[in-house]
Amino acid sequence: MGEVRRQSILSSIFIYIGFAIGAINILVLFPKYFSAEQIGLTRIILDVALLFATACTLGSIPITIKFYPFYNTFLEKKDNDLPFYTILLCLTGVLLMFIILPFFESTIIKKFGARSPLFVDYFYLVYPFTACLTFFYLFEAYSWSLKKTVLSNALKEFAFRIITTALIVLFISGIINFPSFINLYSYIFGIPVLIFIFSFTKSNNLPIQPKPSHVTRRLLGKMLPFAGFIFGGSMLNIIARTNDTIIIASQSAGGLADAAVFTIATYLVTVMEVPQRSLVSITTPVIAEAWRSKDLIKIDRLYKKTSLNLLIIGLGIFGLVLLNVDDATKFLGPEYILLGSIVLVSGIAKLIDLATGLNTQILLLSKFWRLEFFTNMLLVGLSIPLNYWLTKKFNVLGPAYGNLIALSVFNAIRLGLIYKKFGMQPFSKSNLLALMIGTVSFAIVFVIPVTENIFINVAIRSIIFCGLYGLLILKFKVSSDIHGLVEIIRSKFKW
Repeated sequence: MGEVRRQSILSSIFIYIGFAIGAINILVLFPKYFSAEQIGLTRIILDVALLFATACTLGSIPITIKFYPFYNTFLEKKDNDLPFYTILLCLTGVLLMFIILPFFESTIIKKFGARSPLFVDYFYLVYPFTACLTFFYLFEAYSWSLKKTVLSNALKEFAFRIITTALIVLFISGIINFPSFINLYSYIFGIPVLIFIFSFTKSNNLPIQPKPSHVTRRLLGKMLPFAGFIFGGSMLNIIARTNDTIIIASQSAGGLADAAVFTIATYLVTVMEVPQRSLVSITTPVIAEAWRSKDLIKIDRLYKKTSLNLLIIGLGIFGLVLLNVDDATKFLGPEYILLGSIVLVSGIAKLIDLATGLNTQILLLSKFWRLEFFTNMLLVGLSIPLNYWLTKKFNVLGPAYGNLIALSVFNAIRLGLIYKKFGMQPFSKSNLLALMIGTVSFAIVFVIPVTENIFINVAIRSIIFCGLYGLLILKFKVSSDIHGLVEIIRSKFKW
C-alpha cells in the first residue's frame, strides 16, 4: 500500500483544496451573488453534460482502463495505436451528438419550459460543455493508466473549481454579465483538456498511430464486447447518478430553485467522496494488473483496506457536516430550510456506498465484467421510477430517499456477487468499531449547547468532534494505514 498511500495523500491534498475552494463557491459566493435559479442552471447543465459526455465516449474509457496494460507491456510507445482509436471514437460520439440532439430540443422545452425556463434559454451550452467533458474523461482514463493520478485529480478537483472562482470574481466585479459567465462556464473543462494533451505529448505518451498493432488485432474480439457491455453499464450508472437533479428541475414545484437546494446539499455530502475519488483513480490500474496476474490475495487486501479507510474518513466528514448543517441553513437563508433533511438522508446513502469499498472496480476489471452492466441496469430500474414518484410526492426531498433505497439495494447485490464469485467481502470487526466510534463521538458533540453566533458554533463543534473522533480512531488502532500514516508524520516532526 506504500505507493497507493503516497499518491492517495497527494491526490487527497489537491482534492481537499479543490473542495475548500468549491465550498466557498457553492456556500458563499453563488448564494450571495446569484439567484437560486441561476445556481440550479449551473448544476443541471453540468449533469446533462455528464450524461451526454458518457454517451459520447462510445466505450473508449473501459477499453483504455482494461486494456492499456497490455499495450504498455507488449508495444513500444511509438507503436501504441490505442490513443488514436479512442480519440477517434470520442470524436465520432461528439459528432453524433451534434447531429442527433437537435431533434429532441422540442421535447426538452416541453419538459422543462414550465418549471425551469432558464434551462431552456441556455440549453445550447450543453453542446460545448459535453464536447470538452468527453475528452476530459478520455484523457483522465489515460492518466489513471499511466499512474499520473495526481495530475488527473488536480485538474478535475482543483483546476475546475479555481476556474469557476475566477469566473465568479469576473461576474461580481462587473467585467462580465450572467450570459457571459454561463457561456464561459460551459467551456470550463477545455483548459484541463489542453493541459492533459501538453503533459502527454511532452512525455511521448500520446502517440497518434493509425496503423493497427498486433495487440489490437489480437485483442479486438475481446475489446468490442467488453466495451459494449461496460459502456452500457456506464451509461446506466451515470443516468442513475444524475437523474435526481434533472427530475427535480422538470417535476419539482420549485424547478431550478429546488435544484439549487439539492445542489448545495449534494455538495456537502460529496465531500465524503474525496478519499474515494483519489483511491479509485490510484487503485484501478493496480487492480487491473492484479487481475492480469491473477493475484486474488492482493485484490482482497485492497478491498478490505479501502472499505475500512473510506468508512472511517466518510464517518468523520459526515459527522462534521451533520453537526453544522443547521448553522449552514441559517447562513444561507430560509429558502434552504430542507438542506439538513436532504444531507441526513443523502449522507447515509453515501456512507453505504463508501463502506462497500471498490466493488465497482473489482467487478468491472474481472472476467465477470458483464455483471457491471446488469447491476447498473438494476440501479437505473430502481432509481428513475423512485426519484420520479418521490419527487412528485415530496418535491426536493424525494430524490434523497430514492437514492438511499436504490444505492442500498445496488450495493447489497454487488457485495453478494463478489462474495459468491470470489469469496471476498470487505468487512471486519474494525468496520463495526469505526461505526461505533463515529456514532458515540457525534452523540457527545451533538448535545453541546449552541450559541447565537453560527461561526463560533461551527468552530467549537468541529474542533471537539475532530479531536474526539480522531483520538478514538487512533487510540483503538482501527486502521493500520491511518495509524501508520500518523506515526510517519510524528517521526518526521519529532512529536
